Amino acid sequence: MNKKLKSVLQSRELLVLFLLFILIISTGLFNSNFLKANSIIEIFNTSLTLMLIAVGEMFVIITRGIDVSVAAITGLSAVVLGTTLNMGWPIALALLATIATGILAGAVNAVGVTFLKVPPIIMTLGTLGIYRGLMRIIAGGSWIERLPQNIKNPNIWRFLDIPFFVWLSIAIVIVTSIISFKYKKARYLYAVGDNANGAFLLGIPVKLSLFSAYTLAGLFSALAAIVYTSQIGFISMNAADGFELKAIAACVLGGVGLMGGVGTAIGAAIGALFLTAVRSMLVFLGIPGILDNAFAGAILLLVVYIDYRVRKSLEYKQIQARAQSEDSTNTGVNQ
Repeated sequence: MNKKLKSVLQSRELLVLFLLFILIISTGLFNSNFLKANSIIEIFNTSLTLMLIAVGEMFVIITRGIDVSVAAITGLSAVVLGTTLNMGWPIALALLATIATGILAGAVNAVGVTFLKVPPIIMTLGTLGIYRGLMRIIAGGSWIERLPQNIKNPNIWRFLDIPFFVWLSIAIVIVTSIISFKYKKARYLYAVGDNANGAFLLGIPVKLSLFSAYTLAGLFSALAAIVYTSQIGFISMNAADGFELKAIAACVLGGVGLMGGVGTAIGAAIGALFLTAVRSMLVFLGIPGILDNAFAGAILLLVVYIDYRVRKSLEYKQIQARAQSEDSTNTGVNQ
C-alpha cells in the first residue's frame, strides 16, 4: 500500500475531516443553505468555546488523566470577567483577572492530583461542584447582564468576512501544536502519559509535567470564557454546562488517546468542530433538538469503530508483509 495513503488512513484527524466533509456535502444535498459560506463560518464561530476547552483537556488526557471541571472553570472565569467589568474595571485588568482565575483553578486541580495523590476523576469531580458553587456565590445566584460594549466588540470584528475570534482561535491552536512538537519540555507530557515510571527514570520532572497539564487546562478554559462572554453578551449560571463531556468526546474524536501519550491540539480542535457541525446539520435537516446527543454519540462511536477497523487492517497487512519478507529471506539463505 502507498506510504502516503497509509499515513492518511492512520491519522484520526484526517479521517474525521474526511467524514466531516462527507456529512457537509450530504447535508447540502438536502438543504443547499448549509453549503453557503456564512453557514460554514458560523459553524466555526459556534465551535470556538468547545474548541478551546477541548485543547485544554487534551493536555490532561495525554498525561493519562482526566479533568471534568474544565467547563466549570470556564463558567467561573466568565463570572469573574462579567463581575469585574460591571464593577468598572478596565477591560485589560478584567481579562487578566479572568485568565488568573482559570490558571488558579487549574492549579488547585494540579495540587490535588500531583501532590495529594487524589485520583484525577475524583479531584476534578469535587472541584466541578466547588467552582459551580463559587459562580453562584460571586454572581449572587443571578445572571450577569448589561455587560459593557467593549467586551462584545471583538465578536463584531471581522477580517476577510471571518470573525476575529475564529482567526485568533486558529492561531492559538496552531501555535499550541507547534510548541507541543518542537518544545522539548512540552514533549515531557507525552512521555509521562506513555510511561510515568519510565519518564521518571529518564530524569523527566513527572510532577511538574502533571502540574503543568492541569494548569494549562485551566488557562484554556479561561480563554474559552472570554470568547463565550464576548459572543453571548451575558453570563448565565449554567454557562458552558455539560461542555466537559463534549470536550472529552472531541478529544477522542480527534485522536487523543485516553491511555495517554497520544494526541494533538489540532486533533482536539477538529473533534470540537465535528461535534458542533453535527448539531448544526441536524438543525438544517429539521431533526428535533432532543435527538442531538443521540446523533452525536452514535457518530462518535462510528468514527472510533471505523478508526479501529482501519488500524487493525493496516496492522494485519504490515504483519503479512513482514512474514512474506522473512519467508523470502529464509528461502534465499536455504538456496
